[in-house]
Amino acid sequence: MKTQYLLLFIFLILGSCSNDNEIADVAKKNPNEVTAGADILDQIKFEPAKIIPIKKTLDIPGSIEVKQNLLARIGSPVQGRIIEIKGELGKTVKQGDVLAVINSTELAKQQLAYIKAVQMVELKTKAYERAVLLFDADVVSEAQKLERKTELSAAKADMEASKDQLFVMGMTVEDIEAIQSETQIDATTNIVAKIDGKIIKKNVNVGQVVDPTEDIFTIAMLNEVWGVAQVPERQIGFLKEGDEILIDVPAYESKFVEGKITYLGDIVDPVTRTVTIRTEIDNAHGLLKPDMLITMKVSGKKIEKVGVPINAIVSIDDIPNIFVKTGENKFLMRPVTLGIKNKDAVHIDDGLLEGEEVVIDGAFHLNNERLYAKE
Repeated sequence: MKTQYLLLFIFLILGSCSNDNEIADVAKKNPNEVTAGADILDQIKFEPAKIIPIKKTLDIPGSIEVKQNLLARIGSPVQGRIIEIKGELGKTVKQGDVLAVINSTELAKQQLAYIKAVQMVELKTKAYERAVLLFDADVVSEAQKLERKTELSAAKADMEASKDQLFVMGMTVEDIEAIQSETQIDATTNIVAKIDGKIIKKNVNVGQVVDPTEDIFTIAMLNEVWGVAQVPERQIGFLKEGDEILIDVPAYESKFVEGKITYLGDIVDPVTRTVTIRTEIDNAHGLLKPDMLITMKVSGKKIEKVGVPINAIVSIDDIPNIFVKTGENKFLMRPVTLGIKNKDAVHIDDGLLEGEEVVIDGAFHLNNERLYAKE
């Protein structure tokens, strides 16, 4: 009986040791390690990690703007009431085209003042001519003649000032000559286009009273436009005038337009801590509209750092990983911190050293093998 108990005790001890060894083997196995078979090795490629130069690319939100030298805000030259509108939104106009007609009591008053000034010049001219004749006949003194001359000069100055005011109010030379010859007042004047272009804003209707401080029409030439963006000051060091950029236009299914930085602002906005950058864009087809949203993809200076091809990255739960060769046919999946990237490669900020053998193609197959081994 004692012999039987002794044998049972020995079997229990041996069984316990066997289970402990199995548990230890399981504990030692790393779920991120993969042993690749011949079929997997045929589908992967690995090489030593190396320094890769990548241009730092900034994605900067911006918008399309009208070039300021191709933009005209048109107001009324005089206060008055709109009696006719000829310029409509979206219409293409030429410089000098009539956009609207306005009736103005101020204009009528100024025309009347000009007519009176013309008549005064005529009167003072006759008075001076008479004074010259009388002076030649020793009837009046030279001082009296000079007084009439001074009065004539003052009248002419008043007339010219009145004429200049009519020009300011939108009248042309022909309009003023007509008033002067016919001595008839016309209280209407035209609001005309100052440049060639398209009417992109219209803020007036018939019957509306307007004054010179209001913008009634906005005209722009849109064959060339600006792309404008605000760059955080901490990123300005990566940029310079002349840098090539790609302009992403989401409105046209990510249409890309090539350009260059033509302006890099000289001041930092104290509120937003940004600097303005600008590029000029050809818009001959008229696809780009003012205030349309864009993204400027700006390529700055090259940065050299350890990196891998984009295909080497395997994302697990949004965490980037790579596979590093650790031995004969053995690979370890390792989380890494990514740096800047382009369409081909990405820098590894943390998790990979230069010279370590890393899988650059076929990492997807290794990850599938790893997941299969866990099941």
